[in-house]
Amino acid sequence: MRPLQLTVAILLVFLRPPALSSQSGTWSSMAPGTDNSQSTIQILAPESVQPGDPVVVALLGETTSLVVTIRTESGELVARGSTFFLALTPQFRISCAILGLATTTLPGQCLVEVVSQAGDLIATRSLMVESREFRSEEIALSSSLSDLRESEDPRKTDEARLLQAITAEFNNQAVYHTGPYVWPIPLTRRTSLFGDRRTYLYADGERAGTIHEGLDLAAPTGTPVVASGSGLVRFSDSRIVTGKTVVIEHLPGVFSVYYHMDTLSVTGGELVGVGQTIGTVGATGLATGPHLHWEFRIGGVRVDPEHVLPGLLVDFDR
Repeated sequence: MRPLQLTVAILLVFLRPPALSSQSGTWSSMAPGTDNSQSTIQILAPESVQPGDPVVVALLGETTSLVVTIRTESGELVARGSTFFLALTPQFRISCAILGLATTTLPGQCLVEVVSQAGDLIATRSLMVESREFRSEEIALSSSLSDLRESEDPRKTDEARLLQAITAEFNNQAVYHTGPYVWPIPLTRRTSLFGDRRTYLYADGERAGTIHEGLDLAAPTGTPVVASGSGLVRFSDSRIVTGKTVVIEHLPGVFSVYYHMDTLSVTGGELVGVGQTIGTVGATGLATGPHLHWEFRIGGVRVDPEHVLPGLLVDFDR
């Protein structure tokens, strides 16, 4: 077995141009019957990120499955992902990992770590998490919507657990979409933004805070909703809080989610293409008017859909 030859490139996808820098490390590799050797690893990454950003890590060369983490300087885990292989041509493939930074990630200096499955640290680089301002909003709910949100219903709990379990899955063969994504409906008006700090005003005078971890796009009932990218429909059914819902798997650990639809036109297990109609806009579930709630989740973590739109893998030709 020859030594592993690796070049590790971390590419974060932003709407703003990133400032790139690199650091290197070494990985000692011992194969039975061979001499111990070392391979140089270069980590290329923007110098800073923000909460809600997707993080893509590419490893060039023949590698085994690896783990990529982002940790604070004190060792607290911020994000974690596993690698999967992507064939760029029949003769050339890379391995990569995709991570998501939660909206609650605190600003400060962090470390990106590449780790073997055995837990051996291969390489690190510094990464600054910058602060990000989010809006605050108050939403008054009717008596019926207050009851819908406040009521203790085991079905709501089961539905939440199922959706979280689906979007936290990692199937290293699930490579369906490698280019840019598209808006699920013609862009009109955003009624709520990603990361909004919400306060629900219940009909009985009570208040409850939450974080809005998607985009709300206003549109008339019946407006066609299309798949943001090609993928496998993992869920298509009605839920108590989110109404008629669709979940599509695009890449290992990467899912788009669509809530409150009026009709559904796809079923679980169906392969869909980018731009294919999957339903229509509605106001089912906990909705004060017709709109589409649109999310992206990476490893179960919600990330800003507008930061995913340019594509997660389109920069590999760099």
